[in-house]
Amino acid sequence: MDYLNSSSQFVKPAPVDPAAQQLLHELPPALACLLVSTTILYTAIYLLLKGSHALHAISTFLSVGLFAASPYVAPLNCIAARCIYNFAIEIGIMKALDLFARRNNLPKYIYEPTPPAPTLAALLLTELRYESFTPNQIRHSAHEQSFSEHNQYLIHICMFAVFQMLPQIPPVIAFEILLAIYIIWTSMQLLLRYKSSPALFGPLYHGDSLAGLWTETWHNAFAAPCMSLAFSPVRNTLCALGVPKKMAKGAGMLAVFVLMGFFHVYALLPLLSAEGLRRILIFFAGNGLLTVLEFAVWGKRKHWLKAAMAWGVETAFASWTVQGMEFPDGLRNLRWSQVCGGAGW
Repeated sequence: MDYLNSSSQFVKPAPVDPAAQQLLHELPPALACLLVSTTILYTAIYLLLKGSHALHAISTFLSVGLFAASPYVAPLNCIAARCIYNFAIEIGIMKALDLFARRNNLPKYIYEPTPPAPTLAALLLTELRYESFTPNQIRHSAHEQSFSEHNQYLIHICMFAVFQMLPQIPPVIAFEILLAIYIIWTSMQLLLRYKSSPALFGPLYHGDSLAGLWTETWHNAFAAPCMSLAFSPVRNTLCALGVPKKMAKGAGMLAVFVLMGFFHVYALLPLLSAEGLRRILIFFAGNGLLTVLEFAVWGKRKHWLKAAMAWGVETAFASWTVQGMEFPDGLRNLRWSQVCGGAGW
């Protein structure tokens, strides 16, 4: 009997983590909010394809309002989940505003036969780079055809593993974050891509300039809204005011970086301190300014000094930025089991 009593201790159910239990309780309403907002956005796109511009505008801004209200209607307390929640909300809002900005000149479907409006609406909703349409945001650089995305994925995972074994000083942490973003996004790309989809990233070690890093090497998943909501409005407005085209184009490029800075600030709002968020915004705005200055000095010329300066400046800037992110021991020491409460940092 003593044996039975003692053995019964090993079959007691493990206690449920309160944070996980709360997340499971809060997640369904949050997902429902996103689903309703996305459904209204899909309806707005369908109405646009059918030529109902007034109803399209009403539905678009209704979906934007519902996306923006989601964290208040169905809040999440888990910090990691809130970051992903904010990220999804931003993607929905940018998609809605991007298509609204393009409403008079929508991308054209490039294959035959053209599918019915419900299918076209679904494609416009779900394709970040408008791969089935023209114009689209797919890059066709020369080096893009010279590597295997699967092989590069494995190479960058190995690089990430090597950085995990190094002393966790700011430059190492900065490169870990860079590689982590590459791995996460490429994982989703390999899972969700079309068979004909080009790589989302170039090899990170191919970066030979600041402009090359951001326009040829780094992912361009949000290039479409950056063009329609930041670059084109700023450039066109300044050109209309008589500003020289090169200056207007540079200002438009800077506007893109500022937009992406605020995008990342909102996504990371639950996670980082005010100082960390400030550094994120400065990082993006500063990169925009430095990229414009680099192009003004070097143009499109290739040179080893240009590449060395780009890597040096980017490493120093990123190292300064991560020092405000409150994980001084690096990514390898994060306690993921506590990340919902923020104590894992």
